[in-house]
Amino acid sequence: MPDPIGDVSFRHFGGEVDFVGMVAMLKAQARHDGVDRTDSVDDLANEYRHATNCDLDADLAIAQRAGEIVGYSRVFWRIEEVTSARVLGFVGWVHPEARGLEIEATLVSWSESRLRDIAAGLPYEGNQVIQSSAEKAETDKIRVFGEAGFQISQTYTMMTRSLDDPIPSFRLPAGLEFRPVDSGDARRVWDAGEEAMRDHEGFAAGTESQFEAFVGGSRFQPSLWKVVFEGDQIVGQVLNFLDQEENSTQGRKRGWTEDISVQRRWRNRGVAKAAIVESMRMFKQMGMTEVALDVHTTNPTGALQLYEGLGYSVVQTGYQFRKPFDQS
Repeated sequence: MPDPIGDVSFRHFGGEVDFVGMVAMLKAQARHDGVDRTDSVDDLANEYRHATNCDLDADLAIAQRAGEIVGYSRVFWRIEEVTSARVLGFVGWVHPEARGLEIEATLVSWSESRLRDIAAGLPYEGNQVIQSSAEKAETDKIRVFGEAGFQISQTYTMMTRSLDDPIPSFRLPAGLEFRPVDSGDARRVWDAGEEAMRDHEGFAAGTESQFEAFVGGSRFQPSLWKVVFEGDQIVGQVLNFLDQEENSTQGRKRGWTEDISVQRRWRNRGVAKAAIVESMRMFKQMGMTEVALDVHTTNPTGALQLYEGLGYSVVQTGYQFRKPFDQS
């Protein structure tokens, strides 16, 4: 662990009791930076219990002051399907009241050092990069990344659409139909999504532990999904969900039209449009006033243009940051 900075000390993960303090810090960070994001203890616990290629006892550094968590960084790695690059990643940040004390740079430095140790123990012949992310509004984070030699490599956006605007009509191609699913269909829906996303930038094959996180998370709401079938085969899906905490705390009536995917042979034939429109109608009938989604702007299917054509507009932008891996 890094040496203390003033009255801030650094330590390893102290068990699941830490999730409460970590989420409190994330919420303070989002409020201060003006980031539209909702974090919950249950969701963070579910995600971290199923962390892949990450040993929480060694791969999570926590900054603490007067018994309160004021920052953290978690490292992990994955191998991208399209590029075969090994991504050495880290996530986390610093409470706004503890910024400017070099805690930010210290956590970034610790993350890079820990990732070098991991890479040394798991030799890899392919290309390797160090990666993290930041929202456009997180200017402190972006500055620290720049000082550490990171550059923007990809852009992501959050988009919303009012349900007060007219909802267009799109029919599924002949031979396809919407069919209700339930929790017993989780595996086949997951597998279909994995297959459909395999050619997307940054895709890394999911693990069994990640599947368990998928079915154990608050976003797992099969009754809201719109799944398109051709016979017994899934050809497209929108895994809709409601974030009740977000809607309550933010005073919203928002439905999420997320995890949109279509199998390659059915792309550009209106499957995604029909499934998204069907989702909009469902949410409007439920009393929602808007829908939202996240999208990678360089998605190879032209997803950004598809969503813009359906009336979604960008409300928040985020960046992926990368730097070449240096083993030295």
